[in-house]
Amino acid sequence: MAKHIIFYLSAIFLFQACQVPPPTQINSKPLAKVGQRFLYQKDITGLGIGKGMSTDDSLNKLKMHVNKWLRDELMLQVAEDNIEISEDVEKMVRDYKATLVMNQYEEVLISQRLNTEVTPQQLAEYYSKNQEQYIAGLSWVRCHFVKVKRTVDAIKKLKRWFKSEEGVDFEKVKLFCAQHNTVHILNEDLWIEYDKLAEALPVNAISSRHRERQSILDRTDDSYQYLLQIFEYRDKDDATPLSQVQEEIRRIIIHQRRNQILQDIRKEVFEKAKKEGAFEVY
Repeated sequence: MAKHIIFYLSAIFLFQACQVPPPTQINSKPLAKVGQRFLYQKDITGLGIGKGMSTDDSLNKLKMHVNKWLRDELMLQVAEDNIEISEDVEKMVRDYKATLVMNQYEEVLISQRLNTEVTPQQLAEYYSKNQEQYIAGLSWVRCHFVKVKRTVDAIKKLKRWFKSEEGVDFEKVKLFCAQHNTVHILNEDLWIEYDKLAEALPVNAISSRHRERQSILDRTDDSYQYLLQIFEYRDKDDATPLSQVQEEIRRIIIHQRRNQILQDIRKEVFEKAKKEGAFEVY
């Protein structure tokens, strides 16, 4: 059987960092052959051979891949020479090919029709109808929070700015946090896990009045000044906030659209064939 094996490794190919040649050359320079089956350079594209590698590493990886291909092809040839392919195997091959062809064509049609834009309204509508799916056993809060060392100057001003209802004063809070080494949350639209917030504060610092009435927490310990205002609290038995699950919902909505398009395509093909008398049922 060895006389049926021809193995080629091109040094030029390797020194060119495994670059793919022009299409006219791809089928003219095989890397290996077993019987009437050939391994071409185009068959190894996408394997990462040569990309970011030294010449020696590229050569070794190429040898490994070619050797594996040779062993697989040799085993297949021996198997084909010594057993009769059953109808079941032939049917599986036909079914597999049919599935690949259909899937490829369906993907082309789906890509032509699929709208991947999901509006905030669509996200909110899906979330509203399926909130029970997003109860994860976690509590969440929207808040403003600042933790700063007590040795930092202007703590009194910071407290006055933080407690002020004036938007201009809160801009001063943001500037203060940017200028000093603080731990802070200053985006009231951002949801964070309640337990992570509690870990940044003294033990049991947050009471029910802070969670439910938006009462401002003003607390110090030996090292830090803490300021906190909770705007909304979600208990662990409530649904996870939409902002935390919206990407998952976006994927679900697009997947549902894909499925609907696929159903429509198959229905259209069937109805057209039925109208044209392209099939018969006995």
